[in-house]
Amino acid sequence: MKKTIFIILAICLGSALHLQAQQDTTLRERLAKRQQAQEGQNAGLPELSVRAAKMNEELTQDLSKATWVREVYRYLDLNKGKNAALYNPVQPIGDRMNLYTMIFRLMSNGNLTGYKYLDGREVFTSEFREDFKDVLERLDIPFQQNGNVFTVNDYDIPSNEVQGYYIKEVWYFDQKQSVVDTKIIAICPVIFRQDDFGIGADRYPQFWVPYEDIRPYAARMPIMTSDKNNIMDKTIDDFFRLHLFEGEIYKTTNMENKILAEKYRTPETLKQAQEEIETELKAFDQKLWIMNDSTYVKPGTKDKKGDKKAKKDKSSSVVYSARDRRK
Repeated sequence: MKKTIFIILAICLGSALHLQAQQDTTLRERLAKRQQAQEGQNAGLPELSVRAAKMNEELTQDLSKATWVREVYRYLDLNKGKNAALYNPVQPIGDRMNLYTMIFRLMSNGNLTGYKYLDGREVFTSEFREDFKDVLERLDIPFQQNGNVFTVNDYDIPSNEVQGYYIKEVWYFDQKQSVVDTKIIAICPVIFRQDDFGIGADRYPQFWVPYEDIRPYAARMPIMTSDKNNIMDKTIDDFFRLHLFEGEIYKTTNMENKILAEKYRTPETLKQAQEEIETELKAFDQKLWIMNDSTYVKPGTKDKKGDKKAKKDKSSSVVYSARDRRK
């Protein structure tokens, strides 16, 4: 009897140990698969080092003391040649990926927060944070969720459907610092999808992303900006910072909070208004040139020591702009 009980206990203990071993193996496999999936999501994304974060903080422009500010909203059509740098490659190639894939992966990993696209305004507060799960469900994208991390197959990221971006930029002048510059405030991916009748494609703005939140990554993501020189010597940040894009103005901040199309009803008047705004911005920049007059001699006048001295001084005159003085 005792021998029988001993055998039964041994069998039970063996079964329990075997079951525990199976559970441990399954758990290890699950953890390994989860880690592999997360590494796949991070593949190609630049790491945000302490140095990169510090540099981003140093590049952040403070507009609180600006004496002149003009807020401009543009639409970047990725079907236009200059803007194609943000569209390609549609599918990641090694460490290369397009802007939307980079944004998508950062949000899926919980490293970037998007904010709801509101009619005529953007608010970067916790109240208007975009739930990335809602984004995935809204776009019918299959995913796996582990806490705040979402795993999505690269082929399910709709980067091919993102054919445009809304951007908000600020032109500003800081008189105290003698600085005139432009600053990208936020960007919003715009998806094009077929309408219910399959006749045309409708625009679907997704969410606003503060540009300074993605700049550390954009500054390390190479892109090709020329058909004639295929060396990728520029980054996504260079593309925005150097104003290499072609963007149509669709709104400027105004007291009525109206887009230009609401104020100018015909294509002709709308186009004229857009051109006038562009001219005003360029003219403002050009008017801020500063002449170093310490060695300047007005044309047609003579120095007390003669023409030779005057010509010498005139040839040594230097013209600086506020933008040049910051370089």
